[in-house]
Amino acid sequence: MKMLKNTALIALLSLSTLVEARSLLDGDYVLNEWRHAGTSYRPQEKAPTLTIQGDRISGFAGCNRYSGAISTLPKLKVGPLATTRMACLGDGAQRNESAVLAVLEGAQRFKLKQPNRLEFNGAKGERLTFVRQPDATEQVLYIAPEKKSCTGVAPMECMQVRETPSGEWSLFYNQIEGFNYVAGKSYKVKVRREKVANPPADASAFKYVLLEVLGD
Repeated sequence: MKMLKNTALIALLSLSTLVEARSLLDGDYVLNEWRHAGTSYRPQEKAPTLTIQGDRISGFAGCNRYSGAISTLPKLKVGPLATTRMACLGDGAQRNESAVLAVLEGAQRFKLKQPNRLEFNGAKGERLTFVRQPDATEQVLYIAPEKKSCTGVAPMECMQVRETPSGEWSLFYNQIEGFNYVAGKSYKVKVRREKVANPPADASAFKYVLLEVLGD
């Protein structure tokens, strides 16, 4: 009987540890730095993202969205990861996305170095360092006067956005609540990005709400 009680206690402690680890990791992150093949990099334009919710992860890898599984006990395991199939604009972007996904899926351990910094490490010195994001943030987006063809779950038309007047355009797979887009007109808008609770695996972890149209 004593052995059964001890076994039950160990099981409860293990479950408690797993739940605590998940609660500590759950959240939305943006990639701050990564190391691959002996070289360190920092995102130059649209930074990859990571969302952890229990045993599921999802995010934006640089060109495509990805999703998959994550477990932390008895050791870290990420993936397998599924991605959308949009072509990257440029060989460099394709290489960077492939490297980020390879390091993430091959990670063998993690460190929560500070409450807002999560680090994944591989067997040969590979590393991804993410910074936790707040549940809601405000930002300014510049919107191009024409949409572009894009592929998410199905082929569609995406707005093109950038966060600075001179930045490169990137495809915007979301909608902006309260915003009425008119083709042929450029926009500068202020939006609030909010975390979505339990989004589908093929949907964004964020929603965008229009706060103000600032100009064109």
